[in-house]
Amino acid sequence: MRVHTLILIVVSCAAALCVSSVESSSQQKPDAAPAPDSRPLTAAERRGRALYLRGETSDKRDLTAMVGDLEVPASTINCAGCHGRRGEGKTEGGVAAGNLTWSNLTKPYGHTHPNGRKHGPFNESSFTTAIVRGVDPSGNNLAVAMPRYRMSIEEMNDLLAYIKRLEFDRDPGMTADSIDVGVPLPTNPALAETGQAIRQALSAYFDDLNTHGGIYNRKIKVHFTEPGTTDLAVALRNLTTQNQIFAFIGGISAGADKQIATLARENEIPFIGPATLLPSVEHPPNRYIFYLLPGVSEQAVALTNFADQQLGLKKQHAAVLFPNTELSSTSAEATLARAKEIAWNDVVKISYAAGSFDAEKLAQQLKAENTAAVFLFGSNAEIDSFLLAANALNWTPYVFSLGVLVSRDLATNLPPAFSKKVFLAFPTVPADVTENGVAEFRTLAEKYKLPAQHAAAQLAALAAAKTFVEGLKRAGADLSREQLVTALEGLYEFETAWTPKLSFGPNRRVGAAGAYITTIDAETKQFISASGWVAAN
Repeated sequence: MRVHTLILIVVSCAAALCVSSVESSSQQKPDAAPAPDSRPLTAAERRGRALYLRGETSDKRDLTAMVGDLEVPASTINCAGCHGRRGEGKTEGGVAAGNLTWSNLTKPYGHTHPNGRKHGPFNESSFTTAIVRGVDPSGNNLAVAMPRYRMSIEEMNDLLAYIKRLEFDRDPGMTADSIDVGVPLPTNPALAETGQAIRQALSAYFDDLNTHGGIYNRKIKVHFTEPGTTDLAVALRNLTTQNQIFAFIGGISAGADKQIATLARENEIPFIGPATLLPSVEHPPNRYIFYLLPGVSEQAVALTNFADQQLGLKKQHAAVLFPNTELSSTSAEATLARAKEIAWNDVVKISYAAGSFDAEKLAQQLKAENTAAVFLFGSNAEIDSFLLAANALNWTPYVFSLGVLVSRDLATNLPPAFSKKVFLAFPTVPADVTENGVAEFRTLAEKYKLPAQHAAAQLAALAAAKTFVEGLKRAGADLSREQLVTALEGLYEFETAWTPKLSFGPNRRVGAAGAYITTIDAETKQFISASGWVAAN
């Protein structure tokens, strides 16, 4: 059974341990800046850092603080909020939150405070006693106004482990004048040209940025995974080890999404804008990954919302058809989950083995069941054959799918009876590229002679780079990965000029979570807009 102890932690500006580190002016001496420690944090230190920075426990248990008789979430009064990212101490509202670094707490001559209170140096035991009992090493009572935390002995040990590392903890890949970033390029030889185009675009973007002074006088150094590496996750780990990467930007992560999520979480490395149809969205979210565009799940949810909100089909019988492949299954399950959330109860699920689609049989079955809406997440050929089979039966249900699954042939072969009855979800449309975006890309392309091919991939990568730079600007000159993550979480309807507007948050890791819905005009054989942006919520 886990034993929890009522613990007093210094987290507010009135906290006593913060005052414990404030010496009298006669004793205060300037200390040399500590040398950065590039070794990875231990597991205990990582858990302790989460407690110090965010008031977050390793098992995501709600940690509470008592402020007088009032209970408040620990996340709202974390240590770093008052004492600074590295425990250096700061003053707010005329009240000083002192230096919590271990070298300061353990100074052999002890501490004398402005109010006259004196005590000797802290050690592990007295630090723990101060936290648990609220007294300093000499037995003096600490400030009564400080919050009191309910925390286990294990969590106390983790916090203590990080306090000892605090002043030496520096994120890798960052110096006073540079930031090292990595870019995951595709490993598939068929995408080699796309990878090269992304490489040229990002090299150009950051070279241009660096010629204008970089960000807070830091130049961005870009490192790319090398072509020919069969395992992208291994290539990313190698790049991280060889170059001390601060963050990863853009690139194509498809096929390695789960491995990338693990790498980001274990090493606390931010990934901004990896391009994929299968974002690894976790609950609670992996706080180090920020996807710009929606994957198939978000697009399928938007499609379901459109069918409900704009076509009013929720009370009608519907069917979700899909082959047993990862992309299609993911789309179908997202649709089924959203249908359940909105109480669209009359929905059947029909899966089939890849390559075994029987359009005529399914059309006959679904017509007999008076099906009004069919969500079909198969191939272009399967959707085409289903429409032809339904048309032969004089049956025209609404049909929904994803733009990534179809080709222009679908419009060419569409039976007239299905005009404007087939709806497709797309993550972005040409209108997302604003006039300013066109001008900015053209200027960059002309200056650096970027290739004319693979413009969509280049724009997606550039949007990721611009989002990263915006995060750096908001994080400030005293940069850390933690501050970058917090800054990115604060983006709301951020305009990249090349994508839909992006919004992130503590529980939101897909910036453009939704889709545009397009339909087909059988007369003109053209894809036309059926709606503006439909959110996936």
